[in-house]
Amino acid sequence: MQTKYHNHADKIILVAEDEDLNYLLIQEIFKKNKVKLIRAKTGRQVIDIFKENSNIDLILMDIKMPEINGYEATRIIKEIRDVPIIAQTAYAMAGEENKSKKAGCDEYITKPININKIRSIVEKYLNR
Repeated sequence: MQTKYHNHADKIILVAEDEDLNYLLIQEIFKKNKVKLIRAKTGRQVIDIFKENSNIDLILMDIKMPEINGYEATRIIKEIRDVPIIAQTAYAMAGEENKSKKAGCDEYITKPININKIRSIVEKYLNR
């Protein structure tokens, strides 16, 4: 199946990811879409960057982040502004998806990341 790449040069995704390899994969996944990526390596950075950039269109939120975990960062961000947040975690234990939704995440994906699934979810929110 051929994936259609939509040009999202005007869109900004904040990527909360402390692992370099995972971030490089995300860069590769969205390179053809021309979306602008901003990286945060800690939960505190996610919140600070979000506060400083009112034009962020979507957040890919790693749940296991240093300083402040993704659940708490999501709660704080959702109090500031309602932005789509996609939780991503390597710890797909029972109840994690429900826990992420309760924290305010709009979607939930597990690692290793399914490339077509993440593209499809991101497209859904960027095309609103």
